[in-house]
Amino acid sequence: MTRSAADRLAALTARGAHAACGVIHLIDGRNLRLVGGHHLPSGFEAMQQVPVTATVAGVILRTGFPVVISDVDRDDRVPPDAPVRAVGLRCFAGYPVRDPNGAITGTCSVMDYQPRQWTPDELTALDDGAQACTAFVAELRAHETEYRQRMFRDTLLESLDTGVAACDADGRLVLVNRSLRERFGTEQVQGTVEQWARGLPLTTPEGAPIDVTRLPLLLALGGADARGAEYVLHRPDGTRRRLIVNGHPITSGRGRSLGAVAVVHDVTEARRAEQLQRELARSKDEYLNLVGHELRTPVTIIGSYLELLGESDPESPATELLPMIAAARRGSERLRRLVEALLDLSAFDAGRNPLQVTEIDLAGLVASAVGDTASRAVVKNLAVHRSGPDRLPLRGDPRRLTQLVTAVLDNAITYTPGGGTITVTVAASATTACLDVVDTGLGIPEHERPHVFDRFFRGAVTTELAIAGAGLGLSIAKLIVERHQGVITVTPNEQRQGTRVHIELPRWPS
Repeated sequence: MTRSAADRLAALTARGAHAACGVIHLIDGRNLRLVGGHHLPSGFEAMQQVPVTATVAGVILRTGFPVVISDVDRDDRVPPDAPVRAVGLRCFAGYPVRDPNGAITGTCSVMDYQPRQWTPDELTALDDGAQACTAFVAELRAHETEYRQRMFRDTLLESLDTGVAACDADGRLVLVNRSLRERFGTEQVQGTVEQWARGLPLTTPEGAPIDVTRLPLLLALGGADARGAEYVLHRPDGTRRRLIVNGHPITSGRGRSLGAVAVVHDVTEARRAEQLQRELARSKDEYLNLVGHELRTPVTIIGSYLELLGESDPESPATELLPMIAAARRGSERLRRLVEALLDLSAFDAGRNPLQVTEIDLAGLVASAVGDTASRAVVKNLAVHRSGPDRLPLRGDPRRLTQLVTAVLDNAITYTPGGGTITVTVAASATTACLDVVDTGLGIPEHERPHVFDRFFRGAVTTELAIAGAGLGLSIAKLIVERHQGVITVTPNEQRQGTRVHIELPRWPS
C-alpha cells in the first residue's frame, strides 16, 4: 500500500466518521508503523516510534476488539504517555485491521480535539474503513514480500564470485552482477546484449574475434540451451583469463520466452591445473625413461663384468682380473652419484636439508673445488684459469657451496672439447660475492637456455653425443643458490663459443 493510497483511505474514513483526524497503523515488530494519515496534529508523526503498549491502539491489538473513547482525559484505558495526550487530542475511536486470514495486522482510527459521543453511523464508517484496509494490507504485504525477495536475490547475485548476466525477451540487459562487471571492467551496463558484448575485450581461445550473434546469452534467448562456450578475456593489465559461459532460456509456465540468463565461470586456474597435470605426467614419463636409462647403463656394466669375473678361470692371475674389477667399480660409482643426486633433490623438495650456515672463505672454497676437478681437466687437455682475491669471507653452508661450485665446474669440463679453456673468476662488493665460470665449450642454443635449470633436462647436443648424465646438476645448483638468497644465470660466452654461468650470493644473508 503506497502512502498516498493509505492517506486517501484515512481521509475517507475521517470524513465518514465526521472526525478531525484519521490514521492507519500497521504492526512493525514491537512498534506501530504509521502508513497513512489525514490532518494529523503537528508532531504526531515524530512520536510514532514508541512501544505498542504506550498507545491507545495497543489496547485494540491486545484485546482484538474496537476501542471507543469519548474523553481521553477521563478514560483509564489511555496510557499516561500515549501520543494522543501529548498532541491535545480528546477523543478516539479505533478498529482492528486484519489480513485476509483474520490475523490482526494494524489499526484504523479516527480522533478529534473535543470530547464527543461517537454515533453508530460514525462507527460504522470507521468499521468500513478498517475493512477496506484489509485489501490494502494484502497488497502491501505482497509488495513487501516481493521487495524482500528481490533484495535477497539481488544481494545473492551481487555476492557471487560467478558472473551472471540476464536479458529480457527483447534482448535488453536487465542484470549484470558485480563479479561480471568487475571482471569485464564495465560499471555502466545498458542497452542490448549485442551492444554491450561488442565492447568486451573477448576473443576465442585461438585469439580470433568473437561472433557476437553466437554468444550463449543470445542463443539462449532464441530458445537453445548453450553450454561450454569458451573465451579468453584480455584484461587491461595484460593478463588473460579463461572463461566458460553457459546460457539458459527463461520461460513462463506456458513456454513463453521471458528472456535468458548466462553464467560465466572463470576456469583459468582449472586450465592451469590441467596443464600442470599434463606437464607433470610428461615429466614423470621423461623421468622414468631417463632414470631407467641412466640406471640401466651402470647396472649393465656392473652385471657384465661380474659375470665375466664369475666365468673366469679361478687360476687366472690377479692382473687379468683387475681391469674388470675397475670397470665394475666405475659403474658402481656412476650409479652411486645418480642415486645421491635423486635423494638430494628429494630432500631439498621436502625441506629435509636445512642449510648449516657458518662463516666461510669463498675464494678458498673455489680454489679447493678447482683443485679437486683438475685431474679431469688434465685428461681432456683443458686449461683452467682462476682469478680473484686470496680471501672472500661470507656466510653460507660450506658443504652445499662446495657442491654448487663442483657441479658448475663439472658441467664446464664435460661440455668443453679437448684443448679448450675454462676461466673461473671470483669477485666481491661490500654486500655481494660473485662467481663466474666461463668455458669455450659447445654452448647452449638460445631456445634451450630457459630450460637449463629444469629437472632432467638434457639438450639436443647432449643426446647426440651420448654424454652421460641425468640432467640434475644445474637443478640442484639453482636450489642451493636460492637457499642462499642468491641468483644464478646462464648466458653465452661473450668472447667466443661457449657458456658463462654467473652466480651472485649475498655475503651476509638476512
